[in-house]
Amino acid sequence: MVGWRIRAEMAELEIGKLYASHPTVFSIKLFYGGEFTHFPGRRYINGKEKFVDLVDIDEFCVHDIDDMMDTLGYVEDGKLLYYHFKRPFSDLDFGLFALASDSDINHLRTYVGKHKLIEVYTEHGKTNLHTYLMSPNPSKVRIEEISEMKSCARRLFLEWKDPKTGDGGGSSKVRIEEVVESPKAGDGGVPILSEEMPHGCDQTASIEHEFEGEGIEGQNEDNHSEGEGIEGQNDDFSDSEDSDFIIDEDNIVDDPDIDMKEFLLNIDKDVEWLGTHETSQVIPEESREKDELEVVNNEILLSESSDEGGSNKRKKSIKAIRRAQENSEARVSDPFYVYQTFGSAEELKRKIKKHSVETRREIEIVKNDKNRVRAVCKGTIPDLGQIETSGPSQTTSLNNDGTPEKKCPWVLYASKWKHDVDWEVKTYIQEHKCLQSRDVKACTYKFLSQQIVQQIDSNPNIPTRALQEQLQREYQVDISRMKVFRAKSEAHNQVRGDYAGQYAILRDYVLELKTRNPDSTVKIEVENEPNPDSATRTFKRIYICLGSLKKGFQAGKRDYLGLDGSFMKGPYPGMILTAVGLDGNSCTYPLAYAVVEAENINSWTWFLSCLGDDIDLHTNSNFTFVSDRQKGLLQAIGTLFPCAEHRFCLRHIHENMKLQWKGKAFKDMLWKCATTTTVQEFNHAMEEFRQLNNECYKWLKAIPAQHWSRSHFTGRAHCDGLLNNLCETINNQLRDARDQPIITCLEFIREYLMLRIVTVQKAIDKAPGPLTPTATSILEKNKTDAAQCKGVFCGNGKYQVTGPWMDQCVVDMIHHTCSCRKWELTGIPCKHSIVAIWDMRKNKQDTGLPETWVHPTYWLKTWKDMYSFKIEPINGRRMWQKYACPTTLLPPKHHVPIGRPKKKRTKSALELEDMTKGSRASRKEKSVTCSACKKVGHNKRSCKGQGASSGAGDGKRGSKRKGVIAGKNLKKG
Repeated sequence: MVGWRIRAEMAELEIGKLYASHPTVFSIKLFYGGEFTHFPGRRYINGKEKFVDLVDIDEFCVHDIDDMMDTLGYVEDGKLLYYHFKRPFSDLDFGLFALASDSDINHLRTYVGKHKLIEVYTEHGKTNLHTYLMSPNPSKVRIEEISEMKSCARRLFLEWKDPKTGDGGGSSKVRIEEVVESPKAGDGGVPILSEEMPHGCDQTASIEHEFEGEGIEGQNEDNHSEGEGIEGQNDDFSDSEDSDFIIDEDNIVDDPDIDMKEFLLNIDKDVEWLGTHETSQVIPEESREKDELEVVNNEILLSESSDEGGSNKRKKSIKAIRRAQENSEARVSDPFYVYQTFGSAEELKRKIKKHSVETRREIEIVKNDKNRVRAVCKGTIPDLGQIETSGPSQTTSLNNDGTPEKKCPWVLYASKWKHDVDWEVKTYIQEHKCLQSRDVKACTYKFLSQQIVQQIDSNPNIPTRALQEQLQREYQVDISRMKVFRAKSEAHNQVRGDYAGQYAILRDYVLELKTRNPDSTVKIEVENEPNPDSATRTFKRIYICLGSLKKGFQAGKRDYLGLDGSFMKGPYPGMILTAVGLDGNSCTYPLAYAVVEAENINSWTWFLSCLGDDIDLHTNSNFTFVSDRQKGLLQAIGTLFPCAEHRFCLRHIHENMKLQWKGKAFKDMLWKCATTTTVQEFNHAMEEFRQLNNECYKWLKAIPAQHWSRSHFTGRAHCDGLLNNLCETINNQLRDARDQPIITCLEFIREYLMLRIVTVQKAIDKAPGPLTPTATSILEKNKTDAAQCKGVFCGNGKYQVTGPWMDQCVVDMIHHTCSCRKWELTGIPCKHSIVAIWDMRKNKQDTGLPETWVHPTYWLKTWKDMYSFKIEPINGRRMWQKYACPTTLLPPKHHVPIGRPKKKRTKSALELEDMTKGSRASRKEKSVTCSACKKVGHNKRSCKGQGASSGAGDGKRGSKRKGVIAGKNLKKG
């Protein structure tokens, strides 16, 4: 077999064949040219890596690594090299071992049989690690220090003996040379391997120290300082054994790239660590630190104890420590090991179930009480005839033929003392001899939900079938689609929160919201409780108006609000009521929102009364509302604000009209009547409507014109809108919040409003001004139309403006009005008024540009002021203050309706009319007449003789058909 080679010289397929036939051959992943960071979280940085293949452990020595480094060009005269290998499936904090002597090669040999890739790390010039003073096995360490002249080298002799045989493994002493140029310019005094003593140095003194257990592994890394030898290390070690493991977690600055503190605060304590090897266990840093400290402290304390009564206790402690060290390999290759501790029985049982799923074995907990947990593998070893099984096995039952049935030897037993808290593994046999199965009882929907909760958080709309295929590939077990559906639902509940549980902390959320957003109004109303001493109250409704939205609406200078409601879809259905205004750019500006039990007079009255208190609305206020005429809204507005203007959405009026009168002619005529701006034009349009259809004319005239026609609108809102699209837009944005729990729903709305203000602010920063973009486009269009008109000054600030198609209007520049009423309705000068402005500037009157005559609500400055008030963010749930209230809030009362819950809304007649089927118009909701019987509801093909004449015809066709069938039967006979 050839010697070691760099991987570029040989294909991986050939390497795999050689490894299969030669068990002592392995590969080295060599890291060189870099350095280690500090403990904890040690990393190897600024280095390179190479793969070296075909390394035979029987022929391998440390000098081979020197040759590898020489081949790579990293050997320099007078510069020392330090080699370390990492134990497979461990980290750089606790898994590094020295690679400097034959004993280290023997230590490495124990891993080569199972692991064909070993990582070797090199250091150049100096090292801050203590692996060169570590013994791979429990032993006695004898240290001899030889003092020399000023420029002489120091030597360390490590003599170790096996505690069982008293043998040193074939060599009683291993000579180690530590080179120090001078006491003033030392490299830290870390030894490397040397086979012989340097010349010109005499031994003048020796100091012996003996340690039991892990040698001097517990010494401080930081003690390798300039001018400080082994004496300084021993002194520091004797002062404090914990100095190597004491960590100030709040001031770790060695690795600023990762903030583990914030990471731990945002994960569930029950979630397993991700990103590790499938067969390895990542031991938390605190546990590893605790284990190491226990070993070091017990050894030191026992050596200092001199009383005779503690001798037996000391021997038992040493025995327990050594047994724990014998199970150190199990910590890497298996999730359980003897003397492993768990905080609770639930944690232990949860890990047993996870092990059952990952190994695909049927593990059952046969003993489960307050102090004991015993789990066994119920899988049986199959009788394969000629194949004989080896190793221990349990025979607890008999087969049908009387032969003993072999059971799997895997068993785990853990217990705790009655007054203790931690559970400890006392017995553990990790070997499985049974066959794996694809049907594991531990793979429940709750187990699966814990594994997919992070994925559901990032992708809540993942299909169930895709999730099923992913879980089956990951765990290689059979998982039904219904089980995945239940696991997905459970994960959704964990991500969104419990529907009923969020009502109990709703007051805490309100307190945090009002604390972070001053001047906000939040009101919670509960059901009437007949018992005033009751400790619970039932939630009824909540109203929220953030302080920044309140101030921004008042800065917008437009008294116009749209009102609408949308239903919720969760287990506690209700309605989300919204009040939405318009900004100077004709974009929506949400003002307030509420969650109520239903749309009725009481809920709308309560919502409008809270809204009126926030924006200072009174009984005689001249305000403008637009709505879809929801249930109870007309009565609530009429009672609270009788002087307010209430507009009806024209689209909903048209939908109601289509129930009896359909067609484009009715739609066009309705739109013509609604868009007229003067009463005279409205009357002419209504007369045309009467001539088209008198019944429809009477139906439309019954609706007061001041609710749906611009000719009867007042100009105090500076808006001539006919539709309630502003509320429909907000409802469409909030569709993802309507099936969430109460706090999640409210937080979704708040975050949407917060991000929306920031998004609009970016558009404001890009606007040139002096008007908003929408107002600028409208004014430019009016200027284009004004070029076709001419005006005549009539005195007293009035103009007569004439345009094409007998368009002649009177403009009053003093009162800012025009007889077409468009300037009055919108606040933007119409084409007639622009002609008058131009004429005034022509006559050298200081009137300014047409932009100066636009109402302030459309100014860019007003738009900026409106969005200058930002919504403040809030803290997470863990940082909320507890609301001081003696009662607990319960979910609202809900009566489950009959039938399947409805998820989709009912489509209107207008939407059904626009439905198409491919490239052809859909005939859905269209009546059809049969050409045979002249009946409505079916066609000729499906006619069954509903009519008298068609019945005879159908009978004849039936008789003829029967005759044909009978003739065929006669021929067959």
